[in-house]
Amino acid sequence: MDFFIGITLYLAVLCFFIFVLIMGPSSHFRNGPIGKLNHFFTVTLIEWIGHSYRKVCEGRTTETCDRLCVYFMEKKNPVLVIVYLTLLTGSILLFYITAWPNIPGHYLSDVHKYLVPIVIFFTYASFFIACKSDPGKVTRENVIKACKMFEYDFLIFEPKECKTCLFLKPARSKHCSLCEMCVAKSDHHCSWINNCVGLKNYRYFLLFLYATIQICFYGAYLIYHIFLDIAKKMNLAEAWITSIQTGRKVKISTYQAALFLIHHERVLGALGIFALLVGLVILIFFCYQLSLVYNGTTANEAFKWEEIEEIIMTGDLWVFEREIEEESRRRKKKNKEVSIVKGRTTAIYWIQPARHRKNKSSEGESEANGENSKQLGRQVKSMSEVRNIYDKGLWGNFKETVFPPSL
Repeated sequence: MDFFIGITLYLAVLCFFIFVLIMGPSSHFRNGPIGKLNHFFTVTLIEWIGHSYRKVCEGRTTETCDRLCVYFMEKKNPVLVIVYLTLLTGSILLFYITAWPNIPGHYLSDVHKYLVPIVIFFTYASFFIACKSDPGKVTRENVIKACKMFEYDFLIFEPKECKTCLFLKPARSKHCSLCEMCVAKSDHHCSWINNCVGLKNYRYFLLFLYATIQICFYGAYLIYHIFLDIAKKMNLAEAWITSIQTGRKVKISTYQAALFLIHHERVLGALGIFALLVGLVILIFFCYQLSLVYNGTTANEAFKWEEIEEIIMTGDLWVFEREIEEESRRRKKKNKEVSIVKGRTTAIYWIQPARHRKNKSSEGESEANGENSKQLGRQVKSMSEVRNIYDKGLWGNFKETVFPPSL
């Protein structure tokens, strides 16, 4: 009983730590306790260790510590890749030692003898593909094509030069300081694959997540049925135990039988619990990534939209809409009295702090000097008034993710 509680708590803490590392930077958790824990583990703790080490040691050892801190925090490094491969390979070895001799069994057919190697190979293959794939590097040779791929919305993306690469940054791109390059349709830099996730390899990243979830749940499924097989061989369904409270013999409950089996096969039980918990953690992150695809956005853009929402809440976001003159004339010619029919509009957004608003009419309307078109300037009051021009609908977003345009 004590072993079961101890191993469960240990694995739960480990999975929570993995959850914090994976989900901490996301827009939903960044400003909350999970985001703060992520910052503590990835920045504050490492800086504190380095600072403490410098106080104790001096000279060459301090310089070495500084170089290590820079390497782990500011350089592209394979630390988490090694952690992932260690956990994956170690779990597979333990599975072959403890679980493989029980396959096939009463509840598991011979087909799993062939499925297990395929699932393992698929997991490793998807991982290495995600690690080595090109995320969509923007260079001087393809920057013009990259700029034509997505238009600027002048809200979260506007034309500006990358200060490092020294060329125009395409819309939806981001410069990664770890990979030292601009990435088209950048999502995030994933330390677990030691690579950026962007336009060209986002599909491979999703495949890697799916493969990891699959091997975790498949392993937990096999271990569960192996335990059922062991329970059947021991005839635990007909077992009786002595009750501590009454001293009488009672039939063993399902919970007590599970505790007995896990205590009897400790390594197998711990492996099953670990696989299940890790699978659930990665499933949450996988669903988050799918929600980004559904909404036609990326993790990088989700941060930007979160900032826009905060600006809207403070009442500082305004929009300028201009009816195109030709459409306006056509509307007026058709029916001068019908004013609710609108022509095509061009929306330009800007941030205007409340203290700078002066001489605004009650309706927020103004006439452009020297222009025949009517201009409307109004305050944006909710996110529903802001259109994401990069959202192409469910099918369009899916197609762009699975079959991205070439650079």
